[in-house]
Amino acid sequence: MNRRPFAVIISVLCSCILFPACGRHKLRHDEIERNRLFASILERQDRRTLGDDDFFKVQLKDSPYPEVREWCALALGRIGSARGLPLLCEACRSPYAGVRAAAAFAIGKIEERDALKREGRRPEPRAAQELANLLADPALSVQQRVIEALGRSGVSGDALRIARRLELFIYENTPQTRAFLDAGITALMRLREPSTYPLLQRMAQIDDPEIQWRALNALVRVGDRTARPDFIRLLRSRNAQVRHYAVRGIGICEDPGLSNLLLPVLPPFESGYGKPVPLAVRVAALQSLGSLKSIASIPAIRAALGAAPIANYDPDQANFAIQAATTLGSIGAHEAEAVLIPLVRIRGPVAEAAVVALARILKDRPDRFFDITGGISFTEPPAARAWARSLGELGGERAVLALKAALIRSAGDHALYADALAVPTVIEALAKAGAPDLDQVLQPYLAAHDGVVLRAAIAAYKPAAAARSPWAPVLKACTEAAPGLDVETKMAVIDRLEPWIRDSEVQSGLRTMLHDRERNARIAAARLLRMAAAPDVPDDPDPAESNSTPQTYDLVAAARKDRTIAILETTRGDIEFELFTEDAPMTSANFIWLAKRGFFDGLSFMRVVPNFVIQVGDPRNDQEGGPGYSIRCEINMRPYERGSVGMALAGKDTGGSQFFITMSPQPHLDGGYTCFGRVISGMPVVGRMLPGDRIVKVRIEQDITVFDYRRY
Repeated sequence: MNRRPFAVIISVLCSCILFPACGRHKLRHDEIERNRLFASILERQDRRTLGDDDFFKVQLKDSPYPEVREWCALALGRIGSARGLPLLCEACRSPYAGVRAAAAFAIGKIEERDALKREGRRPEPRAAQELANLLADPALSVQQRVIEALGRSGVSGDALRIARRLELFIYENTPQTRAFLDAGITALMRLREPSTYPLLQRMAQIDDPEIQWRALNALVRVGDRTARPDFIRLLRSRNAQVRHYAVRGIGICEDPGLSNLLLPVLPPFESGYGKPVPLAVRVAALQSLGSLKSIASIPAIRAALGAAPIANYDPDQANFAIQAATTLGSIGAHEAEAVLIPLVRIRGPVAEAAVVALARILKDRPDRFFDITGGISFTEPPAARAWARSLGELGGERAVLALKAALIRSAGDHALYADALAVPTVIEALAKAGAPDLDQVLQPYLAAHDGVVLRAAIAAYKPAAAARSPWAPVLKACTEAAPGLDVETKMAVIDRLEPWIRDSEVQSGLRTMLHDRERNARIAAARLLRMAAAPDVPDDPDPAESNSTPQTYDLVAAARKDRTIAILETTRGDIEFELFTEDAPMTSANFIWLAKRGFFDGLSFMRVVPNFVIQVGDPRNDQEGGPGYSIRCEINMRPYERGSVGMALAGKDTGGSQFFITMSPQPHLDGGYTCFGRVISGMPVVGRMLPGDRIVKVRIEQDITVFDYRRY
């Protein structure tokens, strides 16, 4: 597996020595000392180790710099070791509110329900008690982080405590009180305790759009159908975010009779007024109509599609058409065929969505599907993948034969690039189509040395009930192919062995993975061995490997106060965002290095979800690719607001080059993905993006150089 060449990062950082800034200054001793401590913290969190000394204990208790104590608390949360919990519990009694808040946040990360499950750990009672005690902290910012932590790590009793705290809370319409209320709403959303849903409904009635949409968002995500009156009432809100979530709420009510309420917001302009309908509201209406499977809505969808041209110069209508095709496929009625046929002929992402939808509604008429699509070319990589997905949806003998033919083409001497990239999707489609000889087809791919292909094959593998050693292909992949591949693939293969963990051969293979170079693979193997009650399973997975040097951490630490801007020149216009070089230093350094070597130039935005995110940074353009290595997560307390820049993940510490920009606040992402920047210019460009639009070039502008941190 290729690792990040941090020596190159060093050279990139040092290159700015040639162009010293005119603001050069001599650092004070205390500034130099903070940089030294920051570098040491970086190294420990990057290697996911507390170290063999008392560094964190000493700094958390005795450091004269409150910010160093905060860095230490956050680093312990990022490292994720239960050994850090006693230190964090002590930090909960710090005289500094910022340290107490960071400690609470970090406890929530270590004790997160998903983390406990992933690592096979039990919750720590003392940590839960410390969080409960901090609910009465005099600082509102500390209470906010405690509530956020309980939302991740708590149980139903904690939900009730949070609800009681919110009921007594006096809202003053200030940024601080709004942030506190936001944290409470998000925590209740994560805890999913039904007895707290009436409180969320009451919050949806507060005459403040910022609170209303967050409460509605929570009600939608927990699936509270009793909030139906609030959803209906707030359809008339003047705030686009409130209307968006009210419309989404109609979709969870499971009443097709409500679909008529959504039809007026499908066209690009309101009837009789000519006022534009926000794309977020229009797309939400389509999503809800798909959930309600409203056949009666098909004529209205068709009329809305015809209300404006579907073209690149009108990205709103093109994005609407993509979602419309998906919705028609979800409805699944033959009446949608006439609407989808013209969409299939629009080259690009509209056709890709439409061909999959067409296959879904013509499952019982496969010949009709092939007649309609026979003269259409699907040779570009995204189109080839869409064609494979459509065949998986269609099913049947003819679709299976076409998928097998695609695999044969991909292995031929004259295989197209698109054929090779589509192999994982073809494998998934064969599984979905129910190919009768799937296990035989999968054999060569279960030994693949392409991580994306191997993951697809492992996921598709379903051994026959009578198989004597059903684990054998997976175990072979685990011990022979996976060790040299990416961490995401290793974890996928290890997790697939779970049904057979009582077998001695499987346990032997898992013990081999306890020595894998990837820490996450060691954690996954140890979890399964503990589930199997195997003896002598180590509690500590040992530190993570890193190719970074002390000089790397020193330079990244020295640049933590730099104001660094990334300018994305795209085919839609420029997007500028500021990098959080202190809150996510290694992630920012990685992004800068990739950008300066031209990695992002020419890459497409492969994912565009209106009112949610745009995503880019994948050379494969299918959300499966990356730079050939992974970086550690640097989860921080930055919220995901409109224009936040985050690192895309497939699990903890699996980031690399894919990143996303949020089109609107997304509180459910807070504390789950590394937030490493924020857009300062170009949000209209973000809103106009279509799948397939490209980055032309990324420029990095740094206005402080390494000379500014020279020791005197």
